Amino acid sequence: MNVHQPAPDPKVHLARKIRRNRLRPFFWRWHKRAGLAAALIVLLVAITGIALNHTSELQLGKASVRQAWLLEHYGVELPSLRSYKVNGHWLSGDDSNYLYMDAHQVAYCNGRLVGGALNEGLLVAACEQELLLLTDDGEVVERLGATYGLPVPLSAIGTCGESLCVQSGQSWLQADFQQLVWTPLAAQQLLPQPGAESPLPADIRARLLSEQIGSPLSWERVLLDLHSGRIFGTGGVLIVDAAAILLVFLAFSGFWLWYRGPKRDR
Repeated sequence: MNVHQPAPDPKVHLARKIRRNRLRPFFWRWHKRAGLAAALIVLLVAITGIALNHTSELQLGKASVRQAWLLEHYGVELPSLRSYKVNGHWLSGDDSNYLYMDAHQVAYCNGRLVGGALNEGLLVAACEQELLLLTDDGEVVERLGATYGLPVPLSAIGTCGESLCVQSGQSWLQADFQQLVWTPLAAQQLLPQPGAESPLPADIRARLLSEQIGSPLSWERVLLDLHSGRIFGTGGVLIVDAAAILLVFLAFSGFWLWYRGPKRDR
């Protein structure tokens, strides 16, 4: 015995179709808006995610951030530099005892930089434990330390007539670089004029900080904070969370628009 199903009410079918037709423009309109709103954040998260997946290959954990503005954003204290202008060049020393000429690292100097001077065409960098003699190109010609009779620790270097003098403790000594003799100055002799420490020009300092001097902040940490939005504080985390919610909406609305599309209706 055949049981005939009652024919669907045309009015009910029409009402359902009208409701679907009303929802379609709503979902389509907000699907596009959500996609545009989330695009930039999704792109940032995708790029940083790819980079973080290759941390080992890119050595992000070992790569130090050198950009001054980024270090300031993280509250990382910028290294202090002591600088002296000598014969048109800038000699600078950092907290790690590295020596720089203008914007280039030239050598490691034993001790803190305490002065700079010119002697017979060579630049002399005076550190606490040694003297470095440099050419105009930054090449180290000679290192003079305690093994050469240099009185250490040094506290200053300056000119005394046509020669150079170094200060160790409270005493000034005249330097003879040919014989490697350090002769104490007599009380009646004129005291030397030490080179004054000067602030490094802003452009050279910026280049040193961005190209030469490292920091404890790694690029892996920066990318992790970019990926999560923490680099922008609490607001950045909320923005990334909002982008994730928009992605959920995009997935739902995209599926609904496909499932309720014209072909599916037919």
